[in-house]
Amino acid sequence: MNRLWLRFALCIYAILYTACLPLILGIADSYSDYHQLKPILFPLLTIGVSLGLWLHRSIEWKIPAFLLIIIASFSVTNYPTIHNISAILFFMSSTWIMLFDKRFKIFGIISIILYPTLFIDTEQNLFLFEVLQIPILSFYHFSRVVYLMRLKKKI
Repeated sequence: MNRLWLRFALCIYAILYTACLPLILGIADSYSDYHQLKPILFPLLTIGVSLGLWLHRSIEWKIPAFLLIIIASFSVTNYPTIHNISAILFFMSSTWIMLFDKRFKIFGIISIILYPTLFIDTEQNLFLFEVLQIPILSFYHFSRVVYLMRLKKKI
C-alpha cells in the first residue's frame, strides 16, 4: 500500500479514535482514564494513532510519535509523572511544530488559541482540551496528506 494512502487512512483513524472512545466508553475526565477502563485496548488504539505520526516524513514529528507511545505504555494511574509529562510534551511539541509549518500554520494557531480550555473550572477540562486538540492534529495531518496527494496526482 502506498505510504500516503496509509497516512490518509491513519488520519481518518485518529479522527474516529477521538469520537468513538467517548461514544463507546462514555465521557471521562481525560482520554488517559480510558486506560483504566480498557487496559489492553487503549494502549493498542493509541499506538495506532502514533503510527500515523511516525510515518510523517519530517523528523520533528518523531518526537510527538514517541511521546504518544510513552503515553499509551505508561498509565496515568500507575505512572502519573511519566504519563503526564509525556502528555504535556506531546501537545506542546505538536502545537509548536504546527505553528511553524508554512502551509498549514492555521492549525497551530487554532491549537494555541484553545489552550485556555485547560483552565475551565470543570472536572472534564482536560477531556475538553483533548477532544478539541486531537481533531486539530488529525485534520492538520489530513490536510498535509491531501496536499501531498494532489502534488503527486494521487487524488
